[in-house]
Amino acid sequence: MLKKAISVLVLSVILVLTSACGNKGMQAVNTETPVNTPSESPIAETPEPAMFNKDFIVPRPTVRPVAVMIDNQGDRVLPQGGIQQAQIVYEMLAEYNITRFMCLFWDTMPEMIGPVRSSRHYFLDYSMEHDAVYTHFGWSDYAKADISKLKIQNINGLVNGNAFWDLTKDKGNWQDSYTSKDRIEKEISALKYRTEPKKQFPFTYFEELTIPASDKKAEDIFIKFVSSSSNCGFTYNPESGLYARTRMKESHVDRNTGEQVQAANIIILEIASPLIEGDAYGRRNLKNIGEGKGFFITGGKAVPIKWAKKARDAQTAYTTEEGKPITLNRGQTWIEIVPKLADVEIK
Repeated sequence: MLKKAISVLVLSVILVLTSACGNKGMQAVNTETPVNTPSESPIAETPEPAMFNKDFIVPRPTVRPVAVMIDNQGDRVLPQGGIQQAQIVYEMLAEYNITRFMCLFWDTMPEMIGPVRSSRHYFLDYSMEHDAVYTHFGWSDYAKADISKLKIQNINGLVNGNAFWDLTKDKGNWQDSYTSKDRIEKEISALKYRTEPKKQFPFTYFEELTIPASDKKAEDIFIKFVSSSSNCGFTYNPESGLYARTRMKESHVDRNTGEQVQAANIIILEIASPLIEGDAYGRRNLKNIGEGKGFFITGGKAVPIKWAKKARDAQTAYTTEEGKPITLNRGQTWIEIVPKLADVEIK
């Protein structure tokens, strides 16, 4: 009887415990609070910034450039051809206080380049620093001697006549000789000149239009050379980010495009160019070995810079006053070499 009572008691305890455990299990499930996982919002893609002046052809490191001397004397030369297609254009004084251009092309030569004019010895320095094939029609005695001494690979209209043609039938017109991409390339091949460069391109470019952090505004630039016939200017257009060039206060128009020449960058260097003593034609030297000052102009701003050139064939270094190399905006660059910065107005 006692055993039976104990058995009943044990069974009752087991049932109670089982029931309690079951209730605890249910409570655990029922009290679990569901977690609402927020749906992930799509991440907005940031559009890549538009490339500035996207049609501009940046010089490739595998391409050897071609330098061409361009006449800038008087009105008979107008409109000049090939100015806009050059990536870099140098302008310097020659004799009679007029200026002359040297256009540099990396894979951008058009079918009309000219009028091609004769060589001056200090232009050779800037052709050599780019390792360019130097193209000209005639030379001064100084340039002739240097081209021979320095073994400059050149194409000369007095020697390589097939590379040129006359735009007019006027035999007395020395300002009508033109060349072209096809003729120059054929002459380079015939003369067995190198097509691979030995020097790297000295500049780098921003992808986007980048305006310098400068307090000096540069929206209107006027460069007064010794002769008013060579005076030039640049006017900034904030919508395009480019400078429209003027020549003698008139729009400077390219023959190939029929449009006003547009530049993204203007580098102005102060370099003395004294007359050669005893030269009957008023020819000049250029004191360009050493260092000096200038301005880098782009994006409507002007930045004071320093330049340095160690040898005639050495590349010119262009740095800010803090010593940082300048970076160009995509587009044509004019390098204006003037005797005095005081003759340059920047507004």
